[in-house]
Amino acid sequence: MTFSSIDPREMHQLGSGVQNAGKGLTECAAQLRAILNEVELTHPGVAAIGRIGQWLTEQAPDLYRRRDLAYEAEKVDVDVFGNPLPGAIVPAGMAQIDESRMIPAKVRAEAAQAAPLFAAAARGDAGALEKLAAYKGRLSDPQFATALIEQLGPQGLFALPAAMGTRIRKTLDADRDSAAAIRRQNRDVLSMLSKALATATDPTKNAHLNRKFVEELKRQGRTEIPAPDMGGLTNPGYWSLGQILAAAPKEAYSEWFMGTIGQDMIQWDRDYLKEHRTRFLPKDTDVYNLPAPIDTRPFQNSDVIGSADPIAALMTVASTSRERAQALLDNKDLLKYLMSDRRPQWEMGDRGESLGEAMEAAMKGADADSKWLAVIATQILADEIDPHVSFNDAGEVEINDPSELDRLSGIRDNMGRILSEHSDDIVSSYYQNHPRLPDNELTGNVEGKNTARFHPPDLDLVMLDVAADDQGYQALLRGQVADMRGKIDQAMATRNKDWLNNVIALNSTALGHLVEARRMALVGRGKEADAADEELRKLVQDGIGLVPIPFANQVGKVGLKAAGTIYENFVKDGYAKAGDWLVQQSGHAGGKTAKAFGDAASNDKAVQQLAKQMIESSAVAHESYSRNDLKGPFVTGDPPRIKPPLDMTRSEYESFVDWIEENSTVPADYKEVQQTTAVGAKEFLDNLKAATKDE
Repeated sequence: MTFSSIDPREMHQLGSGVQNAGKGLTECAAQLRAILNEVELTHPGVAAIGRIGQWLTEQAPDLYRRRDLAYEAEKVDVDVFGNPLPGAIVPAGMAQIDESRMIPAKVRAEAAQAAPLFAAAARGDAGALEKLAAYKGRLSDPQFATALIEQLGPQGLFALPAAMGTRIRKTLDADRDSAAAIRRQNRDVLSMLSKALATATDPTKNAHLNRKFVEELKRQGRTEIPAPDMGGLTNPGYWSLGQILAAAPKEAYSEWFMGTIGQDMIQWDRDYLKEHRTRFLPKDTDVYNLPAPIDTRPFQNSDVIGSADPIAALMTVASTSRERAQALLDNKDLLKYLMSDRRPQWEMGDRGESLGEAMEAAMKGADADSKWLAVIATQILADEIDPHVSFNDAGEVEINDPSELDRLSGIRDNMGRILSEHSDDIVSSYYQNHPRLPDNELTGNVEGKNTARFHPPDLDLVMLDVAADDQGYQALLRGQVADMRGKIDQAMATRNKDWLNNVIALNSTALGHLVEARRMALVGRGKEADAADEELRKLVQDGIGLVPIPFANQVGKVGLKAAGTIYENFVKDGYAKAGDWLVQQSGHAGGKTAKAFGDAASNDKAVQQLAKQMIESSAVAHESYSRNDLKGPFVTGDPPRIKPPLDMTRSEYESFVDWIEENSTVPADYKEVQQTTAVGAKEFLDNLKAATKDE
């Protein structure tokens, strides 16, 4: 970086003087040339004067750009002529500018050649599209990308998708089959624009768009852009921006872009709906609107071309990293709008699948921001679900008008994975029974670990909704199973009986909440209760609780202190991955034969059997049993030891269960599981009743 100090007012005067001087010399040269032509004379000095005038004219824009950089550094708003707006305060003295942000004239000239090609390609000029290929490698160059976007200008940039939409509209009306090829060409052009825009709006680059340009971009985003040759039809500028984003869903836009332009797009969407009471999501079948310039398939496993939703495109781009997603969604009011007021609009598009992707990226980490956003999202979603929940005379949950909740069904699997990654916080929240806390108290830090403070009734309402989705329920279940499995193993390894009792009680209670949520979610939607048991029963029958935790063998080699890392290592990549690993090892994908260790007839029985498996396998792994008279078909080796339960045959396992009843604390621990599972199910119903008592 190279810095210099200038006075913006003096630079403005210098630029104006140079510009006027250049204009004057150019006019002088023209007048001298005309006089000499009359007498049929020439003089080299005339051409020299003209060249000087032209050179001065070319230098003026760079002087003005330095002025603009100085104003930007001082946060001074100016009009289109570069004059400070009325009331703007211009600090006296010099302002420091970064000279490396100045783009060479050669680069600007190249960008000026490329810009018209984009407009021509948008109109269907095949030759222009071919010529644009030569610039693809330049679009990640900050200087070229910034010069190109400045050359197009916000209005010109937003006009391109409108021109493409016009062409698609006319093609659909005349020859629908040929629209697909045109849409592929449009995607090529728009994806190039998206690359340039992402590069030019990254403030970490030396060359990037200035604050004045960005403010104009926001203004044009709210402006109706005319569609050419469409009888006065217009579309909002931000609709066009959405089409640019949709063309390159993996493009790496900056966090700054998400927090400024991205959030402004959401605010525009909210304001637009309030003002117009209509939702601008045109489809191919809407003959009086512009269709998507590229193919838009918002539904999973569907080839149906849906609506061109600019906010869905924004969410998809944001979901490519945690930092982008958090920068976009860290505004509670905007997140509430997306999850509640915008539900009818999501229903017209992807039912919130893109929103769910962005939420998952932003909320399932172990950092404090992820934890905070996860609690906020749970509160917002619970408030949406609450009015739809009631109880019938038999005490069963009824879900009223579930189609209203289904408008945002696309986020259920994402919410399942989000909450899965906070399984330990969920267990703790049920025990601590937090009220709804102020926004600044929703997270904590215990021994260097960030924690989330969920409100139990909020959790139960959200689980009731999420558990209606097979993938959402599966994620929640596997996360809680992984949490319980690891903690039981760690407590058993450290011979901490009190901790083991607490783990069994607290985690069984949390599982009781979840399995009751699954049962009620299905029953409340008119499905058979037995269907609620299928997923959990299969996990139990495949012996998921009998899988030994990795790193357990460290305890015997280097002592009990190593046990302190067992749980952390097991879940270091997240509860979801730990749960998936357990599933694979238990027979689903691990090459082992599935064994019916127990036929669970109901959810609570399944939880009890699951916990019993975990306690038994951990007792074996850490030899937490009496070694007197250690013999039987389940014993192997010299000195004798008990086989891992997952490797036992059914008859060996039955003999082992009989033996462990008399030689360990497993039966007493199992009794605790039976009691607390029922407690969890009852707490779930009590929480729902308390949450809905005013309905």
